Amino acid sequence: MNRGLWRVLLGLAVAVAGVAAVAEPAPAAGVATASFVKSSAWDTGYVGVFTMANGTAGPLTWQVEFDLPAGTVAGNFWGARITRTGDHYLAVGESWNATVAAGGSTNFGYVAGGTGGPLNCRLNGGSCTGTGGGADIRPPTTPGNLRGVVATNTFTLRWDASSDDAGVSGYEVYVGANLAATVTGTEYSMPTPPPMVITYRVRALDAAGNASAFAVITPGGPADTVAPSAPPSLSFGGGTNGFTLTWGAATDNVAVAGYDVYINGEHYGPTSRTSLTVPPVGFGGFTFSVVAFDGAGLRSAAITRMVAIDPGPNSDARSPTVPADLRVSISATTVTWTWTASTDNVSVSGYQIFHGADWGGNVAGTTYSEPRPAGQTTFGIRVRAFDAAGNKSSFATLTVVLDPPPPTPVPGAAPIG
Repeated sequence: MNRGLWRVLLGLAVAVAGVAAVAEPAPAAGVATASFVKSSAWDTGYVGVFTMANGTAGPLTWQVEFDLPAGTVAGNFWGARITRTGDHYLAVGESWNATVAAGGSTNFGYVAGGTGGPLNCRLNGGSCTGTGGGADIRPPTTPGNLRGVVATNTFTLRWDASSDDAGVSGYEVYVGANLAATVTGTEYSMPTPPPMVITYRVRALDAAGNASAFAVITPGGPADTVAPSAPPSLSFGGGTNGFTLTWGAATDNVAVAGYDVYINGEHYGPTSRTSLTVPPVGFGGFTFSVVAFDGAGLRSAAITRMVAIDPGPNSDARSPTVPADLRVSISATTVTWTWTASTDNVSVSGYQIFHGADWGGNVAGTTYSEPRPAGQTTFGIRVRAFDAAGNKSSFATLTVVLDPPPPTPVPGAAPIG
């Protein structure tokens, strides 16, 4: 059994001169944000200022990460201790402004050589805008009910729309092994193919490039009884958006539809890509597994790796508190879950949503809404908080069962009972 060790090592911080915290407009309620402005600019550079505003109910201990485009370099920092790795910058507060009280703000700044502004801003591992629970890392759902419709001189593929936490941007349609089209609707027409067995695949994409599993059909083909091979390799590593797993492509006699990813038995994905980013996993022992599956639902053996992730001497190892007062509101079309915010010694980055062992996505705030399937009367959810280091709270859990609607009376029928 393989074991590995993954550590994030920070370089030597550079001490720079500080300035006093300044008063800023009140931050948005319930979130912490990091906003950027160019306070002055000239042809070859500018002065940039980041302002961290704490709209949460507790103190905020902050760190800000950002990238600068090629040709722009930041220097002469104030109000923060800076670590630079290539074009990536990590800013950590000075002793006098590292923690911002609820409702307060502070800032840091730099002088830039070059005119490019900061990119990929991250506040304590999450979005600098306080929305979205960080980067979009959840794949869309698989297109449903893929089917072919034959008409005079045309063959049309149709499918049911996928859903996504940030919105589906389009669908890729494959004919055999080849990408035939990318469309925004839920159908694609082509000339009638020759009389031969062809496999058709459709997957959904979102704006961040996350891909669903493929929907697969092979009209007129024999029943598929052969499972895919297991992925031949599995590797993993950290990043500013979370923890990324990468694996080798499996093979199948028809087509691999996608991959299911499991971390300590929790199910992430599925995706048709050969990598998946999940929220930071934190510290401790982890079992990572990836299983390939095909359009017939046949599944490969799992490739599994066990990894120990060890905190460094200065790492944040404290977990957030459990989300409190989990409750639900149910309408004819929507299920909305709400809870009281967790607290953390540094900052809560977001909340993970699970239905049983299946990951439903992340949110930054204390509300999660999902469509209500027609006729469904049992609803369950598990919610846990996580911070930028990947420390996770225990789950808050709630399951509710609604009484089924009364039967519709039949005219002329005698009452029961």
